[in-house]
Amino acid sequence: MPVSGHEAGAGPRPIAVVVGAGGQIGAAIVAELAATHRLALIDIDADRLAAVGADLPDALVFAIDAAGTAEMDAAFAAISSAGTVAAAAIAVGTTTGGSLHELDDERWQQTLDSNLGSVFRALRASGRILSGGGAICVVGSVHAAAPQPGYPAYAVAKAGVHALARQVAAEYGHRGIRVNIVTPGWTRTAHTESRLSPQDAMALDESTPLQGLVEPRDVASAVAYLLSPGARHITGADVVVDAGAALLGGATVLRAGYRASLGLPDRLV
Repeated sequence: MPVSGHEAGAGPRPIAVVVGAGGQIGAAIVAELAATHRLALIDIDADRLAAVGADLPDALVFAIDAAGTAEMDAAFAAISSAGTVAAAAIAVGTTTGGSLHELDDERWQQTLDSNLGSVFRALRASGRILSGGGAICVVGSVHAAAPQPGYPAYAVAKAGVHALARQVAAEYGHRGIRVNIVTPGWTRTAHTESRLSPQDAMALDESTPLQGLVEPRDVASAVAYLLSPGARHITGADVVVDAGAALLGGATVLRAGYRASLGLPDRLV
């Protein structure tokens, strides 16, 4: 059930759902959409949600696990009853590493469910309430197409996310629903910075054509555009926001201690 929010029918603006609103990219998406939409915020962390929704008095806020079917369905049903839902942004998942030979069944399944299963449930719930058309944008990962050593389950999950989003785009086009993907490169979040020493971050900055880590607002701007009427003929697209790293084959710069924790050599070729 909602942690906070107005009752159904409050406000004339269309509703945009942000799943994963408590993360840094999710919060940036919320900031981008706040001027044009009433927001429905979903995240597992109630404290982060409270911070993100502090300046949004009409927001619908749900502190739930996106991997839980019953919770997600109930949240989306409540959102639908509150007004017209026009858009959904899905920015969920956790990065988990580990060598393949050390990966047990439980961790494998947890990684798939938190990254792919949660997106599946959010897409399914979105499709049910966007009956009059609308747009969905999924935040993907460069791991889907450019695997890095130490992330077997995560790479498989993210590849599934990309494939699923394209599949839904093909299925839902006749209903007037567009589905697109935004794929961030190395993005300046707390999680990324925990994996990079200052020297590594500088090297990464210098190894990309645009010479800089992607900021969460850069990813959010691309999401907001794909959800906007300006992108009305764009569906099934994958917009890569990576400062041009893919042009050079991507950058693999990881702090030595973090590489060691994954059982990887000091130097990645």
